[in-house]
Amino acid sequence: MFKFRFSGDKEDEEEDKDIKNSTLNWISASKVEVLEMQVEKQYEPVDYAENKIFPGCKLKLIRFEKALHDLQMENCTNIIEAESQNSDLIPAKYEGGLKIWECNYDLSQYLFKNDVEFQGKLVLDLGCGNGVLGLIALLKNSIVHFQDYNVEVIKAITIPNVLLNFDDRESVLKRCQFFCGDWESFTKLRSSKGDEFVKYDLILTSDTTYNPDNLKKLYEVFKQRLKEDGIGICSRVLRLIAGKSYYFGVGGGIRQFQNLIEEDGIFDVETMWKTRDGLEKKILKITRKQQS
Repeated sequence: MFKFRFSGDKEDEEEDKDIKNSTLNWISASKVEVLEMQVEKQYEPVDYAENKIFPGCKLKLIRFEKALHDLQMENCTNIIEAESQNSDLIPAKYEGGLKIWECNYDLSQYLFKNDVEFQGKLVLDLGCGNGVLGLIALLKNSIVHFQDYNVEVIKAITIPNVLLNFDDRESVLKRCQFFCGDWESFTKLRSSKGDEFVKYDLILTSDTTYNPDNLKKLYEVFKQRLKEDGIGICSRVLRLIAGKSYYFGVGGGIRQFQNLIEEDGIFDVETMWKTRDGLEKKILKITRKQQS
């Protein structure tokens, strides 16, 4: 089970305050192209592990140590800095994408147990990291866009995981696109045609509500990038969100996010699953309210 790594001494707390009070330079969103050398790359058994996501579903996932080694060899300074500080999060530099956070498993199990319809859907795995949610959608015959903050995570983890789990790499990549960068600029990123915004049938996101300063940007992605009611192949487009009620060390949580959604009044919010085993965790489903 993944847990955040935050140091608790006063010096770190003061440093965090200084960071928040300064202007952060968030990385602009962009599309990440898959290179031919990536498609042709062969992985050794020591490079990955077969992870049992839940009974009946195993995924091949690049080992953390392998990804970190490759990033160090390429001198990826933001992630190297985070690891040198024993931290999983450095605002505007590294957003923890190398590891699988525990609510990812909760949402994965929910998707399978409740037979969520994926066939032919256009799906966004938002804050994808290892891309587990998107991989499940691909296995269920969706078209999937993977998005994470750091391009290094997309290249070292997300793309390799897609390639590892499908024998016909060329074919599966035709059903994938990859994006990196800040949510605010991702919301404004146009399609390759340059004249339209891509909108999704289904947006999946897990453990992305930890930073209270980013909740509005996260919510804006859903407001702008979900298809309207009655458009496309769904009568109502839904988004599923998994997360803890509170994240110690950063202050965010799914309750704050739910309050933001309800105050805006555009979506109906329904709790589909929750647990009080330790910290309360929830899976929310939101749908656009029908126009009267």
